[in-house]
Amino acid sequence: MKRFKRHGQESHRDRLKQELFQFNKTVEHGFPHQPSALGYSPSLQLLAIGTRSGAIKLYGAPGVEFMGLHDENAAVTQVHFLPHQVELVTLLDDNSLHMWTLRAHTGLSELLEIGRFTLTGPPGAPPSVTRVTAVLAHSSGDLLLLGTEGGHVFIVQVPGFRELEERNISLVEVANSVPDDYMGHRSLEHVEALQENPANPNHVAIGYGRGLIVIWDLQKRCAIQHFPSTQQLESVWWTNDRGYILSSHSDGSYCRWTFGEEDGNEVEKSDIPYGHFPCKAISKIVQLPTKEGTPFLFFSGGMPRASFGDRHCITVIHNKKHVALDFTSRIIDFFVIKERRLNTGDPSALVVLVEEELVVIDLEAEGWPVFQTPYLVPLHSSAITCSHHVSAIPLKLWERVLAAGELQKTNYSKKPWPITGGQNLAPDPSQRDLLLTGHEDGTVRFWNASGVCLYLMYKLNTAGVFHTDTDPNDNMHQGAEGEWPPFRKVGCFDPYSDDPRLGIQKIHLCKYSGYLAVAGTAGQILVLELNDEAAEQAVEVKVVDLLLGQEGFRWKGHTRLDVRDEPVLFEAGFQPCTLVQCQPPAVVTALSLHSEWKLVAYGTSHGFGLFDYQQKNNVFIKCTLNPSDQLAMEGPLSRVKSIKKSLRQSFRRVRHSRVSLRKHHINNTTKLQEANARLEAELAPVQRKIEARSSDDSFTGLVRILYFADTFLSDSSHNTPSLWAGTNGGCVHVFILRLPSVEHRTDEPITAHPGFYLISPSEFEHFSLSSRFIVEPCCLVEVPLCSGASIQSTPKLDGSTLRETSQEAEDSDISARRVMEHALLNDEQVLHEIQKSLEGDQV
Repeated sequence: MKRFKRHGQESHRDRLKQELFQFNKTVEHGFPHQPSALGYSPSLQLLAIGTRSGAIKLYGAPGVEFMGLHDENAAVTQVHFLPHQVELVTLLDDNSLHMWTLRAHTGLSELLEIGRFTLTGPPGAPPSVTRVTAVLAHSSGDLLLLGTEGGHVFIVQVPGFRELEERNISLVEVANSVPDDYMGHRSLEHVEALQENPANPNHVAIGYGRGLIVIWDLQKRCAIQHFPSTQQLESVWWTNDRGYILSSHSDGSYCRWTFGEEDGNEVEKSDIPYGHFPCKAISKIVQLPTKEGTPFLFFSGGMPRASFGDRHCITVIHNKKHVALDFTSRIIDFFVIKERRLNTGDPSALVVLVEEELVVIDLEAEGWPVFQTPYLVPLHSSAITCSHHVSAIPLKLWERVLAAGELQKTNYSKKPWPITGGQNLAPDPSQRDLLLTGHEDGTVRFWNASGVCLYLMYKLNTAGVFHTDTDPNDNMHQGAEGEWPPFRKVGCFDPYSDDPRLGIQKIHLCKYSGYLAVAGTAGQILVLELNDEAAEQAVEVKVVDLLLGQEGFRWKGHTRLDVRDEPVLFEAGFQPCTLVQCQPPAVVTALSLHSEWKLVAYGTSHGFGLFDYQQKNNVFIKCTLNPSDQLAMEGPLSRVKSIKKSLRQSFRRVRHSRVSLRKHHINNTTKLQEANARLEAELAPVQRKIEARSSDDSFTGLVRILYFADTFLSDSSHNTPSLWAGTNGGCVHVFILRLPSVEHRTDEPITAHPGFYLISPSEFEHFSLSSRFIVEPCCLVEVPLCSGASIQSTPKLDGSTLRETSQEAEDSDISARRVMEHALLNDEQVLHEIQKSLEGDQV
């Protein structure tokens, strides 16, 4: 019965738990890891991103997001929407095709996989015959054209994936239509591109890797024109005006061919946009007309190989405006949105997917500014070093942070987000949530984490407090005036950090007072206050020695950051009011802020301290360093100079040297050779040895957590302010804090009294905060009855026995030892002598 009763109770408890608590993964924030494909539907106004892990993600208007995952563990290589349909097709690197649809269910759409397909060639055919290299979703909405590595084009009916063998285009048919003098003894190679004629859906351009473009008539099933090229083909684009076909090639050139003329096999125009020196391939080219008549031309790649072969660029040319948009990571793909639905009107936005972010350019505004993305935000624009989540933000603080962030959005487009597909039916968030992320470059970013979309509200930069090599006005990718190519850096992903000591390690925000504490890699702790106006002020620095002058220890790690002595102009937002600098300047491992008491606690691998930021003085310092923790004196970076910093400085010198040479028209060969030799020496990498150690290593004195509590510590009837500190070695330190009254808070000091509680590194201490439920040992051991002359017993009146004088003597000795132990542990002088003796033994 007890077993059945217990089972019933547990079932009721489980049901109650499920009603009150439930763990669910609801939405993914940030930028997908390793994107590999991009697609867009002009009719649905949705973009799709595929990843190397097999995920497929769809985005429309802010709040409209869908996600699917292929069963196969394969990368998505291509994504294509079926025109005017809610289906899309994905191609994986295992050569499988998958059909997805947006299906309504209980009033909401969900992304579902409804079919998969793999091409099967004739028996005995090599795999290259059916290896898909190019996909065209035909405008009819029910056909897929699949170009393969073997040069064939297969035609498949969708959404059922039924191969129409009678309509396939074989390599033999194409080869027979090409003049013999072009074919020679060489193969046409793989199908590189498939493009449909926007004016006649029966005409399809088939581009082969060798350079040949064949215009195929799907209705007549024959080739009607061909364009021979001697360069390796990269992409094909069929323009809307006057029937031109553009082709881009591996040598950095693009060609324009005229379609429809009987003798139109000759190239009308061939151009290498970036000079006569060898250039990288133009991987994709797009040309779109405008109402004014002058078209927009977009192409990726084509940079001079020797000088700028490492750049990731998309060039935009319109009228006399020519810009090379420079990205900090590899370009995956791009597309252009037109100002009206159904892909009509002038180009309005350029959408670029690179490896680390999504960048959208406003083509209608002056200067072509970027849009601030409402989703797919690159949280890792600088490497994330810590995070801090704060829920239920008061409205007043929320509005102040939002207003400070609006002042920073001067370089963004003022127009609404151009991708508007779907409807966001999610209810308004019930509360306001903030996600704060600390970064390697010394910035703290405030994100609105209340709803489905995670977007940036405000960015705090702490680098301005210190003297560093960072120049906010300098950009190694920004082109100088008159420089060719005309580079312009876009996007916010920046993997370089000029000084790794700026990295933010801990964040604590008080949502009620607006005070913020941030701590960094070099032992710096900044206390900041929210200010609605810009202010110029100097930051007061307090240096604290966590070693308390102990001898025998020498810090071998990085030096501390140099604080600016002169006043610094801080923009509206969080502004520093004081700076605490720990010595040694080790990574801050614990941080806690109590804005009501105006106190901030900080800890490193060497100890912890308490700082009063109202009176701007230190309350106390406690060293926790163990003599055996010698590694704690080395720090995470054994050499300060960063290879990233060295490279950035060298690139700056390279750029300035080139500009200087160009401005002064230096043509002397000897001087150029000397300059090149000097630059090569500067570009030699300076090594930085990075220890593969984290702050969680076996440093027993490392402070892991700090916590302020107003609790019953001294007795059970009076609550007392206190600070609790826990270390890596299992030691818990507790300090009672004596705070002056409000009237004397500014002139009377705060005092701290250490009840500390020690436990060994291999044991847990079980404690309770409840007066009713206490877990403690309750045991009984009965004395066994023994016979023999060694132990005598005396009978009592009630029949029990007592031990003789030997037992009484033992009890007396125990009592005496307890009295002596109590006296020793409460005599400070005796304890001091014992401590000195132990320290002498350790040395």
